[in-house]
Amino acid sequence: MYSQDFERETMTTGDAAMAQTAWSSACDQSRLDTEMVIQLRISLTPIFETATCWSDLRSALQAKGFYMKRAKGHMHLYDGHSHVKICTCSSLGYPSEELEQRFKKSAPTRKVRKLPVRN
Repeated sequence: MYSQDFERETMTTGDAAMAQTAWSSACDQSRLDTEMVIQLRISLTPIFETATCWSDLRSALQAKGFYMKRAKGHMHLYDGHSHVKICTCSSLGYPSEELEQRFKKSAPTRKVRKLPVRN
């Protein structure tokens, strides 16, 4: 539901592909300490609180330099420049189950075509 859109939006080329951000160090798990998580929560809580649908959330995160992708049953937050996985949305206080319940399935879903039954 999310990954194809996010992968298309997060393709980086040229000089931007080499950009470093403060969150790039998150690839080393020991570097993502409590202070960094608190900074992320302070910065991103208004976005998570005011978003009314998946597209609002995606656009607002992208404007701040982040994107989300689902992996292994969790929604992960990524740095939009380095594409480093920073943390799960759960660690920011927004578990994927809660987000899915809140936004329902507002993203388009593919209809399953029923085949005729043969006797």
